Amino acid sequence: MKTVMKLTIAAVLFIAFSTFAFGQPVFNTTKVPNSVPDTIASINDSGEVVVNTGTPTSNTLSEWSIQSGAIPLQVNGQNSVGAAINSAGDIVGAGNEAGSNVQAFIWRPNGGQQWLGTLGNYPSAANAVNASGAVVGMSHNAAQQAHAFLWTNGNGMQDLTPDVTSPLGSVATGINSSNDVVGYYYPNGATKVEGFTWTQAGGLQNLGPAGTLPMAISDSGTVVGQAPNAGGHKHAFSWTQSGGMVDLGTLGGDSSMALGMNNKGWIVGTSLTNATSSELMHGFLWTPSGGMQDFTTLANFAPGVQVYSVAVNDYGDIAVSTQSRTIMLAPKITTTVTSSNNPSVVGQPVTFTVTFSSIAGPPPDGETIEVSANTTVFGTGTLKNGVAQVTLSGFKAGNRPITVTYSGDPYFLSFKTVTITQVVNP
Repeated sequence: MKTVMKLTIAAVLFIAFSTFAFGQPVFNTTKVPNSVPDTIASINDSGEVVVNTGTPTSNTLSEWSIQSGAIPLQVNGQNSVGAAINSAGDIVGAGNEAGSNVQAFIWRPNGGQQWLGTLGNYPSAANAVNASGAVVGMSHNAAQQAHAFLWTNGNGMQDLTPDVTSPLGSVATGINSSNDVVGYYYPNGATKVEGFTWTQAGGLQNLGPAGTLPMAISDSGTVVGQAPNAGGHKHAFSWTQSGGMVDLGTLGGDSSMALGMNNKGWIVGTSLTNATSSELMHGFLWTPSGGMQDFTTLANFAPGVQVYSVAVNDYGDIAVSTQSRTIMLAPKITTTVTSSNNPSVVGQPVTFTVTFSSIAGPPPDGETIEVSANTTVFGTGTLKNGVAQVTLSGFKAGNRPITVTYSGDPYFLSFKTVTITQVVNP
């Protein structure tokens, strides 16, 4: 029986840019092979995606990227489910340690898997990990109550809500580089959930109105999640200490939830699209300049694609878990080319200026592009701020289609495109 997947999902989802024109898709889509439907989406700044693969009897774990493909991970236990990955490639989740005991784990590229223990009783499950390897999640205590935990390599597992005795307990869902934690809990005697932030210095502090579900916290202290608005509808929100709670709206329905963010100010999540689509959640990207946009527009998703979980990295790559598989969205590059002399004459040098842009900005400086005419490569250029210049000569007379080739990187897909036609006179 595949109990780990259900447990980890329940622990995480307990309540079950710059200006850019969105008239056409601005992301390329790549299907992540062997990924199971309706799992937790996770991606780090190296473009590595956690892949959960299920069979009728077990779950296995691998790591996938557009450049390296799938790499199976050696993890112990019959069932292992990944929930998050950090910039170092550390992956956290839950697995069957022995028999049916479900326990949180961390897997490191250079150290393999380590079980994180419990707060006194099984099960435990890890939900998030920061750059230094600190982990948060949920574990049962000795009284069999679910409690939020923070685990560090030096101090082990710490109960963040030791005074909570409610049977519904608490869950930690996010952590930033300062070990600030967010999550939610049921106060003793209460029937409504409360969101919280936790710091080592200040302890537990309530966040938002009753019913708030914080899901992630950035290094700058921005929190995103879901909270009821004045009309009682559950909407995606962002919160800062200085600005308070901001309602991010929906894609047209009554409900939405923010699940993650990056340092560009992008927020991703899920939303209903109208009052009648109560069973179909679409994925969204919210940006400060563009507001909330549907993946059906941004990535040409079919209207019937239901999004379960979403994660985004600082380079604008987005991992999306749907009802059929995990999909990676990579920003689509728009290419423009100008010629210093068009038409030119035989023997005359021509400088081509190639400009790359995308919804996430240009590829990193130092990457190279090739410029060719027909099938002949005439030269290469190095990108800086998305611009490369290549000076070519030796054209024969005639009309020469100019092709730009980009080999790709962990964040952008490779492509070859015909851009302009260089007219060469005798």
